[in-house]
Amino acid sequence: MARAMLRLALTPRWLAVAAGLVVLIVAAVLLGSWQWSRTQAILTAERAAAAEAIPVQEALGDGPELPAQSVGRPVTASGEYDATRQVLVTDRALDDRPGAWVVTGLRLPDASLVPVLRGWVAPGDEAAAQVPAGPVAIRGVLQPGEIFYADAPVTADSVVAISQGSLEQAWGEPVPPGFVVLVEQEPMTSPAPLPVPPTIQTGDVPFPLQNFFYAFQWWIFAAFGVFVYLRWLRIEARRLEPVD
Repeated sequence: MARAMLRLALTPRWLAVAAGLVVLIVAAVLLGSWQWSRTQAILTAERAAAAEAIPVQEALGDGPELPAQSVGRPVTASGEYDATRQVLVTDRALDDRPGAWVVTGLRLPDASLVPVLRGWVAPGDEAAAQVPAGPVAIRGVLQPGEIFYADAPVTADSVVAISQGSLEQAWGEPVPPGFVVLVEQEPMTSPAPLPVPPTIQTGDVPFPLQNFFYAFQWWIFAAFGVFVYLRWLRIEARRLEPVD
């Protein structure tokens, strides 16, 4: 059967069929490769968009809860730190050293207040915890409020967790359901708290399955063309094979 198929495949008619099939296969493979490249381009663009900082007001939204897509999102903000709106978050270690986090309210141009985790300080380091004066522009990562120790005592100077409820109790005014972990600040101040790594950062974007399936579809089409050609060739070779 294999010899009969080979003899048939070398006839002018079947050589023309094979030539046409090669053209279709090359076209399908190229189209599949183009769709795969497009898939990668879309993925790269979406990752870049997700990693780009947006204004904190936009990320916070208007609802009572932090939007899921804003968790771990890089954000920007400008305003002035309110020296009367600062607390230490107690019992927070950095590299196994005991200390506290410094959370200061950033007063935005619309007078709203956004909590900013400026960093970590060692016990008694009042100089580093001092609130910078004057306008600042910051870049950071938006984090959801902490939900543990909900019943822990709150004072005007310290809290146990960075939660919306504890900060509102300490500061006596509304705050959003999230806070910003400071990454960059202009102008920089010294001394300053040591940076604290964000606990949640922007996750990977969804894979563009539709474009991937388009690429896969073209490659399947190429493989199916080969299958149909061989099947057809076998049927014809069997039909033309002499019967003993």
